[in-house]
Amino acid sequence: MANVTIKDIARHAGVSVSTVSRVMNQKPDVKSETHERVTLAIEKLGYSPNSVARGLVLQRSNVIGFIASDITNPNFPQLARAVVARAKTHGYSVMIFDTAHDSKVEKEALRLLQSRQVDGIILNFGEANTDELEKLKKENFPIVQVYRKTPRSAISTIALNNQESGYKATRYLLDLGHKKIGHITPGIETQSGLERLTGYRQALEDAGILYNEQLVINGVNTAASGQECMKQLLELEESVTAVFVSHDMMAVGAYEAIYSKGMQIPDDISIIGHDNIPIGNFVRPKLTTMDTHKDKLGEAGIDLLIEEIENSATLGKERVFSADILIRESCGKIS
Repeated sequence: MANVTIKDIARHAGVSVSTVSRVMNQKPDVKSETHERVTLAIEKLGYSPNSVARGLVLQRSNVIGFIASDITNPNFPQLARAVVARAKTHGYSVMIFDTAHDSKVEKEALRLLQSRQVDGIILNFGEANTDELEKLKKENFPIVQVYRKTPRSAISTIALNNQESGYKATRYLLDLGHKKIGHITPGIETQSGLERLTGYRQALEDAGILYNEQLVINGVNTAASGQECMKQLLELEESVTAVFVSHDMMAVGAYEAIYSKGMQIPDDISIIGHDNIPIGNFVRPKLTTMDTHKDKLGEAGIDLLIEEIENSATLGKERVFSADILIRESCGKIS
């Protein structure tokens, strides 16, 4: 039968159009016998759903917006790939928007994606636009924050326990016998940077080691900044034997600073990074790092967003993931 419609399916199965829509959308509140009758009618009539028409029936576009704060950050391509792949399994496509850490662009992205009638948005925002997110929550617009929790916001969140992660990284160095441990951070003004620094401090305190702020060097998340930060550490009178670097790109830069001083990793100084971006597996020695499981965070973010879309509400749920140490070659026991 040519041009079979949902009405044809409903007529053949002896049910309403809304019941057919609920079966097609895999709603749970359809009797099994009704579900089977509709399914058989679809098969018999050779119905092939048109995504646009189906979207009109369900009042959905089957498109999700993904707003990334910096798509050039090696973390985000990995996260975006997981988001796109997971969304596809749910029958959704993804529209990606890069804001380059610009709060004004974040607002524009929210308005643009809503104007495009996306069914929901998965994003990675800082503090600046918390009020905008709360407005969306009050409107019951499906929205999920992924990779970090937005302060003062009650929107659904898939977050990383950054404080625990910083603690684990530092504890690993302590267990190898290191006591003079430096820390390179992208800056305490970033939420993740502050939380990882807090974990670093707590691990030192638990080991009975006095926190020394001179051993904490602030930079930005680039290899060049990591190199400069490491140079500053190496110029201190109090030499360090190990360094926890809050981002892998900064750790790569730290390598260069160490080698330029004629030192070796891990013989002279141990390095542990954070994020497990691909480059860490190609530097020599291979970088020991904290694996943040970005694929799992992206998948969980989409699953939660789909749940909100299905319920036409913001659920305010939170799920926190833990990072794990990925031991490679850049850390050694203190002699």
